[in-house]
Amino acid sequence: MQKSVTFTITSRRISVSLWNTKIYRNSPPTLLVDLAKLPEFCKILTSMNKLVRTLFETFEHHVFSVADIKNIEPNDNIRYGLVKRAMESGDVIQLKRGLYTLSSVLRKQPLNLPALSNRLYYPSYVSFEYALSAHGWIPESVIALTCATSKNPAEFDTAVGLFSYKRVPQVLFFNGVEVVDSNDGSQLQALPLKALADYIYVNKLHWMNREPLIESLRIEEEDLATLTADDFESIQGNYATAPNVEKFLAGLKKDLNV
Repeated sequence: MQKSVTFTITSRRISVSLWNTKIYRNSPPTLLVDLAKLPEFCKILTSMNKLVRTLFETFEHHVFSVADIKNIEPNDNIRYGLVKRAMESGDVIQLKRGLYTLSSVLRKQPLNLPALSNRLYYPSYVSFEYALSAHGWIPESVIALTCATSKNPAEFDTAVGLFSYKRVPQVLFFNGVEVVDSNDGSQLQALPLKALADYIYVNKLHWMNREPLIESLRIEEEDLATLTADDFESIQGNYATAPNVEKFLAGLKKDLNV
């Protein structure tokens, strides 16, 4: 099997192309590497084991499971040894039991953390402060990726970020949730009103109108004005076990004259 590595220097980055004639007929995978990380990348490139090389060369997605690894090495003992050595060398990062990603140096593009959150713990969707921030409704950036789940609360403090899951019981769990597509994956994310309703639930708040939203969360009047009757109808009645949430939705709808 013939392999070659091509380095092309552009500004402060190097474009690295790996060519494997057995796998690629037209063009090899390309990875942009910061010049400051070039020594580390070259060290990894020359020492990576069979598992890491195959993942790097053939996987477009950054997150892979035990089932994916079994397709590369079906022998349990050999596979265990490869994964163990890859983790010890830092080439592979364990996100949770049975779910992994390559090190940041070997990833062809940054991880889509919201999409990853759906895989870490399912059923779940991005909600609360993270969703509100993603929609541009609150000014603060959020460190932890906050999600709603129908299962027990959970938290994953991983090498790529902190993922927090809070239980929000609902009649129809995914009502008011949208699919956000991007080049590096898709994720389930609450629409703004749904994220607010979830926030009211987990914080046991008794808000009845727009005033605390503006004062406490610093949400702009212009954003609240974008809410429609359909937004309310899609989730009203969905929080049957949370009267405070239903009262909030009814009160906010009346206050906004929607």
